[in-house]
Amino acid sequence: MFVSAAGSLRRPLIIWGIASIAALAITCVAAESPSAHTTPQATASSQNFEESLRMRITKRHGNRLTAKGGASGTVDMKASLRLHLITGSKARAAFFGHNSHGTLSGTIAARYRVSGAISRYNGQITSLTGTGRYAHASSRGITFSGTVNRRSHKVTGTLTGRWHA
Repeated sequence: MFVSAAGSLRRPLIIWGIASIAALAITCVAAESPSAHTTPQATASSQNFEESLRMRITKRHGNRLTAKGGASGTVDMKASLRLHLITGSKARAAFFGHNSHGTLSGTIAARYRVSGAISRYNGQITSLTGTGRYAHASSRGITFSGTVNRRSHKVTGTLTGRWHA
């Protein structure tokens, strides 16, 4: 069978044209995908988180206490803390904070030791959630250290580490 020179060139050009159109279509679809147009929140990396808590005990009952006050640092807000002593050296805490931008709440697993009227706590945030501006909040290794003075009813604490906001 005889194939003309024009016919032998036509087939590679058609294949190249189809491949070009396919590549262009894939590029257009990728440009329209949600991952191509991400919001700053979706691409935000972890940031430093440093928070200082200053509270007063408002309620005590057995091995549980509630404290209310403020938090300042990375996020300034009104805050409350519920502390539950589980054993002679382990405690769990739940905290809640709010301001005009949203809320933050989480849980802390901690160890503690007592010396007179003062208890010292060290632990780590095990969960962190939020609403509003903090809706995407998550802990990236935030640690907690603090004291509870049962005589003066003062509660102080420091949260440090990294978080995803």
